[in-house]
Amino acid sequence: MFRLAWSTPPEWVARVEHAPLALLSDHAHCELKAAASAQALIAKNTEHADLALRMAEVAVEELEHFRTVVGVLRGRGGALASQDESPYAAALHRGAAASRNHPLLLDRLLLAHLIEERSLERFHLLAEHLADARLAALYRALLPSEAEHRVLFLRFARELFPDTADARADTLRELEGRVISALPCAPRIHSGFDVAEVRAS
Repeated sequence: MFRLAWSTPPEWVARVEHAPLALLSDHAHCELKAAASAQALIAKNTEHADLALRMAEVAVEELEHFRTVVGVLRGRGGALASQDESPYAAALHRGAAASRNHPLLLDRLLLAHLIEERSLERFHLLAEHLADARLAALYRALLPSEAEHRVLFLRFARELFPDTADARADTLRELEGRVISALPCAPRIHSGFDVAEVRAS
C-alpha cells in the first residue's frame, strides 16, 4: 500500500496516543507547513501554470485541514503550541541538497510526495489503532485527501522531469527511511520509533 523504505510499526500508535493534545498540535503545524510549501511552489515556479493552479487548491485544502485539526484540539481543551523547525523535514531537505544533481523543483516535488506518503501511512495507523474512536475518525476522514496529494506531487514530478523523476524518487525514498527511523519517538506525526528499545522493555 505504501512505497516507503521503512515501515512504521503499528506499536507506534501506542507510543504517541498518550499525549493527544501534543499530537494534534503537531498535526496542525504539519497542515500549516504543507499549505506554506504549496504556496512556495507557486511563487517560485510561476512558469508552470498547471502546477500553480493545482498547488493553490492544495494550499486551500491544507488550510482547511489546519482549521479542522485546531478545532478538534480546542474542543478538547488544548491550544496550538509554538513549534520550531521540524527535525524530520529539515533532515530531508539537508540530505536531498547533499546529493542533488537535478533541478531543485524536482526535489521539492518528490520530497512533498514522500512527506505526504509518510503522513498517509501514519494517518492510516492512527485510524486503525487509536483507542480514541473520535480521534481515529478524524484521521480516517483525512485519508482520501492525503492519498490524492501524494499522487499529485509524484505526477507533476514525472510530467516535468520524465527522464529522472523515478530514479531520484528511489534515492530520496531511501533517504526518507533513514531519516525517520533515526528520529526519537515523540507525539509528533513524523517522529521515529526505536524498535530495539520497545523489545527490551
